[in-house]
Amino acid sequence: MKGKAIRIVMALLLILCLAASVSAKEIIVLSQFPLSGPLGALPEIGWGYIDGMNWLNKEGGGVNGKPIKWFMEDMRYTPNVEVANFTKFTSQHGRDEFLMASGYITGGIIALAEKVNKEEKIPWIDGSYSTEMFEAVGGQAKYPYYYSMGATYAPQMKILVKWILDNHKGPGKARIGFVYSPTAYGRDGTPQAIAYAKEKGLDVVAEIEYPYTATAATNECMTLRKAKAQYVIYHGYTGTMGATAIFFKTAKQVIPETQLMGTAYMGGRFPILLMGEAYDGFIGAYCNPFYDAVPRSATPMDNAWVKMVHEFAQKYRGEEYKKDIQGGGIKDITLYEIGLRYAFMIHKALVEADKAGDLSRDGVRKALDNLVWDFKGMFGGKTFSFKSHSIPMLRLYRAKVKLVAMGDKKVPTGLQAPITDWINTDEVKW
Repeated sequence: MKGKAIRIVMALLLILCLAASVSAKEIIVLSQFPLSGPLGALPEIGWGYIDGMNWLNKEGGGVNGKPIKWFMEDMRYTPNVEVANFTKFTSQHGRDEFLMASGYITGGIIALAEKVNKEEKIPWIDGSYSTEMFEAVGGQAKYPYYYSMGATYAPQMKILVKWILDNHKGPGKARIGFVYSPTAYGRDGTPQAIAYAKEKGLDVVAEIEYPYTATAATNECMTLRKAKAQYVIYHGYTGTMGATAIFFKTAKQVIPETQLMGTAYMGGRFPILLMGEAYDGFIGAYCNPFYDAVPRSATPMDNAWVKMVHEFAQKYRGEEYKKDIQGGGIKDITLYEIGLRYAFMIHKALVEADKAGDLSRDGVRKALDNLVWDFKGMFGGKTFSFKSHSIPMLRLYRAKVKLVAMGDKKVPTGLQAPITDWINTDEVKW
């Protein structure tokens, strides 16, 4: 009898030890951002991620009481670095603990497609808006573990074409020119947008490749003038590039009546500061709200997520927030928001997987596939579904920029104001 009692006690102790072992497993995530590299120093992204993860583990309650052990790496906007960081990390952490990863560029996810989706089978969220990787039909079947943080480039460009179709005034068909970079980014979505414009009966009067290394844009703008382009969709660039400033300032002189338009990475406050009045009137299709006016105090706070982002920055990075574009300051709240957004998305996926009783890689994937969320009010209260493996929300904004006297010089001020409501591209009748 005594021996039987001892065996029962031993069995109970073993069960308790096994339970403790299971509960002791860590929840590990890896996020990679371009904190340095060819885009310059962007520490703000890291600050947002750090502040978000720290808050979510404390005030946010972690993953239903369990902390997230997070790691952040600088991938320097270089695919090889992103690949090397991820490969090293997978060799150091087990599949039952390393549950989620994130990256930032198309080149990285192309290089990692096999490893992420077939070998590791780990959910991966990314800043790429690659049409091929995240297209509404087919992308998720080929890349079941990839998720984009925004609508892909094809609907971004097509929604601009649709806006032209719905708003063009005057005699005859609208005449559209496409200017794109000779890169994978520039060619992503462009063929679909051109085909859509032609399908809808609009005149595509120019298709121009314009390189990042350009030191002049006179030839390109003269070509557009001769073609009598009324609208130009400029894609495959960022609003911070020197080539972009050259093109816009030249266009202001050569084709001043032409409506310039563009995609997500043409937004933010940097183009206002860089291009000044040449940027005034620009229409952009953006995946996120506008975050940071010039001056910062003029930023509209009617969006719940925008308001929260500013409150986070003021609370945790008060000095940097006040410094603004001065040395060591937050140059653009948009950058800080990127890190914060990734932190909240990762947390949401892990929490939903845990609630479903499957805190594993496959459980996180299922949680993302089934996710319907308003992202803390980011889209004015509207919800989105991750069923297409991208956040299919877009809104069109128009830049409003003017120069104001400050001492003996004039400086640009302005913001980007919405001209449409939030559009769910999964629901658009193209």
